[in-house]
Amino acid sequence: MSVDGTPTDAVLLGVHGFLKRKPALVVSGINHGPNMGNDVLYSGTVAAASEGMFLGIPSIAISLATWDPGDFAPGARVAHHLVKELLRRGLHEGSCLNVNIPAVPWDDIKGVRITRLGKRVYRDVIVEKTDPRGKLYYWIGGEEPTWKHDEASDFTAVEQGYVSVTPLTFELTDYKAIVDLEALGLSLDESET
Repeated sequence: MSVDGTPTDAVLLGVHGFLKRKPALVVSGINHGPNMGNDVLYSGTVAAASEGMFLGIPSIAISLATWDPGDFAPGARVAHHLVKELLRRGLHEGSCLNVNIPAVPWDDIKGVRITRLGKRVYRDVIVEKTDPRGKLYYWIGGEEPTWKHDEASDFTAVEQGYVSVTPLTFELTDYKAIVDLEALGLSLDESET
């Protein structure tokens, strides 16, 4: 069976449409390409796992941390072991884990590290081009992404040959900014502008 929609659509259809009972775990992936740091906000793989979390189901997003053509067998072996272990030990309702697996042979994986999201350094460049029909288009390019150094980050763990496991929460509210904005006394009173 397949879904012609987003990864979150697949989770919703599975949970609410096809399954007779709520699953013990939602596993999204294995995604081809890393989902680390700030990039989790753009990730369909992480979105599917977060949909499971929103439904109260423990969830895992799993990614092979390379864009190069690679062997998924070591990643599949890691995923199998992690899922088996987490089901045996149990995850609390609504937990969400983001897993990134280094693209190395099984024997070169050094272990598992519990990490936090790293901070990506963006060096994107917008390039204006013209297609053969004379229409303008824009290409988003730039250098390969780099990361701020942080020993506890997902990026550092993967770079050093470890499987990165980052527990996620989606409380994105900036509480300090609430206080700052309240102090501004924002208003829709047009006489004040």
